[in-house]
Amino acid sequence: MNQRNLLEVDWSKIPAPTDDGAAAHLAGKTIPPVSLVATDDTSVTLSALRGRTVVFAYPRTGEPGKIALVDDWDMIPGARGCTPQTCAFRDLFAELKAAGARHVFGLSTQSNEYQTEMASRLHLPFPVLSDDKLKLTRARSADHAGGGTDLDQAAGAHRR
Repeated sequence: MNQRNLLEVDWSKIPAPTDDGAAAHLAGKTIPPVSLVATDDTSVTLSALRGRTVVFAYPRTGEPGKIALVDDWDMIPGARGCTPQTCAFRDLFAELKAAGARHVFGLSTQSNEYQTEMASRLHLPFPVLSDDKLKLTRARSADHAGGGTDLDQAAGAHRR
């Protein structure tokens, strides 16, 4: 099955994700000092940034014309939402800056090469960080006893 155009999706048939509390342990946590490559060809260490930083994390954005990961991709709660989520942050970028955000980043485990194309295609006004080597994912997983990965569980803000 090919990824369809987002404008042609019947969103009423897509199951909505529910908050299962899996990211509740992140409140008050600090970001590990891990450097990530960004789509603007910089290297970003989130823990070193000053000011309010907004980071929204997601597993992956779709690739137009490419075969979906699984045939029932749309039936996985939240799976179809990564590209619309990214576009929502794009559309709210000016409001986030006006509210005091000094930095805004997207973050996923997709390659920087793919994310650079995606950022251009979606006209993103902010860089997207790549954790394709899973450095941040592993550092965050080691930080809490429950295991798992925070990138699949959370989007959040870090203030320093």
